[in-house]
Amino acid sequence: MQQAFGLRPAVLFVLLSLVLTAALQAKHVERFEVREGGLVANLWLPAGEGPFPGVLLLGGSGGGIDWQDHVGEQLAGRGFVALALAYFGLPSLADELERIPLEYVEHGLTYLRLDRRVDVERIGVVGVSKGGELALLVASKRPELRAVVAFVPSGLVWQTVASGFPSTSSWSYRGAEVAFVPYGSVDQPRAIADFYTAGIEQATPETLAAATIPVERVNGPILLLSGHDDNLWPSTGLCERIVARLAEHDFGHPVEHRAYDGAGHLISRVRDDDVTRRGGTDEGNRRAQVDARDRMLAFLDRHLRPGSTEDR
Repeated sequence: MQQAFGLRPAVLFVLLSLVLTAALQAKHVERFEVREGGLVANLWLPAGEGPFPGVLLLGGSGGGIDWQDHVGEQLAGRGFVALALAYFGLPSLADELERIPLEYVEHGLTYLRLDRRVDVERIGVVGVSKGGELALLVASKRPELRAVVAFVPSGLVWQTVASGFPSTSSWSYRGAEVAFVPYGSVDQPRAIADFYTAGIEQATPETLAAATIPVERVNGPILLLSGHDDNLWPSTGLCERIVARLAEHDFGHPVEHRAYDGAGHLISRVRDDDVTRRGGTDEGNRRAQVDARDRMLAFLDRHLRPGSTEDR
């Protein structure tokens, strides 16, 4: 053994014990349902007393809580407290994604901050698709959020995705609809993304300005992850708009945008189904899923843990 590993047996035993302990701790996570104060969420807790960094998780236009739970379990296994927050599509919540009050998400953030195991100075938000749009929007209003990870997001607020696509906003705040970009008119659409691209092209400068999320107000680093072949909405182009706005406003925190070749909208997919139906190839999407997950975890480790680059 000593010759094979170049280490004395006692040292090797200690190293193997540490690896085994870390693996066991990663599995010792707890999940608690949160059904109070109108919230519908699951709280994921790591082993130990803390305080731990916290993460708010926001899913996309599919509704429910599946994606948030999947990511929450991963984060808890790495020493984060994660609040997997549903905001429509479950009992006691809105049936569809239309005029969702931002105050509801703020309530979830408050719940997370009040947990004694959470370090209130180290809370981030992770969102996917419409949840990425929502994560950027809420983070632009709440400086308590110190890091943002957005999978295939938009830096523009869009029209609702409710049945019939009424001319209303996806979000509301303080009783009023958040300004939005309407879907564009397309004669022969090849993909859903065409309606978003047309919406940008056909909107007036005033409409675009009003619907643009002021991402420069985010109080921490931002990680954007997109697919070049996204056919649900043009996530790479939407992320490029975010990066350009941040540069124009001399944003004072690190910004990273990773756009994946051969990948579509489902680079954070939970279920093992046809990942190509929203663009990209099977291989490209699978590769992007692994890399995007690893980048998310490394980003949160780097920016939300004590001794992170944001402390210096």
